[in-house]
Amino acid sequence: MFEGLPQIGVSDDFDRVKELLQLSERIVVFTGAGISSNGGFPTFQEMRKSKKASFDRSLYLSADETRRFHSTILEMFDHLQSESFRPPAFHRFMDMLARERRLLRHITQNFDCIEQQLPALEAKTIRLHGKLTQMRCQICSRTYELEPELFRDTDLPSCQECAQRSRARMSAGKRPWSIGRLKPDVLLCGEAHPDDEEIMETAENDMVTGPNVLLIVGTTLGRSGPRSMATQLCHATRRSGGVTVWISKEEPAVRLRPLFDYVLKGDCDKVTSPNKCPQSETHVRL
Repeated sequence: MFEGLPQIGVSDDFDRVKELLQLSERIVVFTGAGISSNGGFPTFQEMRKSKKASFDRSLYLSADETRRFHSTILEMFDHLQSESFRPPAFHRFMDMLARERRLLRHITQNFDCIEQQLPALEAKTIRLHGKLTQMRCQICSRTYELEPELFRDTDLPSCQECAQRSRARMSAGKRPWSIGRLKPDVLLCGEAHPDDEEIMETAENDMVTGPNVLLIVGTTLGRSGPRSMATQLCHATRRSGGVTVWISKEEPAVRLRPLFDYVLKGDCDKVTSPNKCPQSETHVRL
């Protein structure tokens, strides 16, 4: 499909990729925190370097780490909900592709839920690391909308679904069930995603369909799970005759470089031109 377009090495010239996208009808975008930094959200590397919050599953063993983690989550939630917040250009660009029915899938490592303000994009998004806007029970996996006031301190609230089931068992003369605790629905390092099977099934279906273009954007693919999925997507895209593109402020690791036909170093918003970056007519408040 793209025989007329030469491959390039590391570059900051986004024109060729814009041309690829204009010709493509099945686009998959795999994203990391770099696409949200222009919206005022910190990257994972920035949070780790600042030591503001730990994202290790052991954090709940420490009251101080729990407090810092909850504070970070609530700051991000407040920012997302603020009247001044507007989805960054790259998110609006993906939303335009979704409305044109050319975005096959958006797979993101981000949990900031910016996509919820862009309905067409939200419908095409699957999240690998959870959702900032909800909380999840650690026993029954029931999810609820995030209630910020429940996480102002270190104590975790009880799951009402578990409590109701336990009361029902006691009323029937049975032993009560354990009542789960709710935490922000953000996947911590070392945790398994409760929706792993559904996520993998969706990704595998997309691989069978075969993207015309796969964009890996705003990530270093430093974590093994996302790196493995992105690698499989690259192979599937090439098998179907498509093109793989890396867009980031950092170059891919040496071992990943052979996966990409195009490596663009720079701000992902450069791939969106003014006429490809719609204004806020589809931007909805949460």
